[in-house]
Amino acid sequence: MPRPRIVSEIQLKISETAPPSVDSIGPHDWLSEESLSVFHRVLESGSTFEVYLSEAANCKIVSQAEESAPKRLEVMGFMLGEVCSWRGETYTIVWDIGTTSLKNTTAKVRFDHRALPRLFGELDRSGFDYVIVGWYHSHPGHTCFLSKTDLYTQKTMFNQPFHSALVVDPINADIKVFKLSNEGYCEVPFALTCAARESEAVENRQRTRRLRTR
Repeated sequence: MPRPRIVSEIQLKISETAPPSVDSIGPHDWLSEESLSVFHRVLESGSTFEVYLSEAANCKIVSQAEESAPKRLEVMGFMLGEVCSWRGETYTIVWDIGTTSLKNTTAKVRFDHRALPRLFGELDRSGFDYVIVGWYHSHPGHTCFLSKTDLYTQKTMFNQPFHSALVVDPINADIKVFKLSNEGYCEVPFALTCAARESEAVENRQRTRRLRTR
């Protein structure tokens, strides 16, 4: 899958697009019993999930978190995707991630500022337009939640209604997605998309973009 070229939120156009079909989504293997129960309630109700995580993006997030797990080091990155609407409900699809060298410890993580030009350069040179729909980071061994620092980051940098924060704990095999809610935050249900359907979806979107630019 080609890496996306990031566009500004000013350029963001929310398209009316049907979400991934029921037969192409499933729960993440690391969902807690409570999160899994919520997943099935959303699925059975026929509602649209607020966030769809592609298998490609999931593999990169989990792999990065697991690589740093033995030393209990946190990892982080941007979640890249699309914002869509369907029958009055807005949702996002996370197609890929963007990350670079990190300054990380067992309790905090940030991008290495010296590596940021390389990160943004790679994104600018990539193939097609996506936006930053949120961010992810790991809590190795500490379960999934937003700390005061995480919440501040969300409020100051990822405060649009479509922005989300994915937290993964590779030690306890736990994963959750959060959004801002009032002065705090809440967990939102998400679905994992099937890899076989992702290539088809990306090809359709690329074809549509080529037609629009002609």
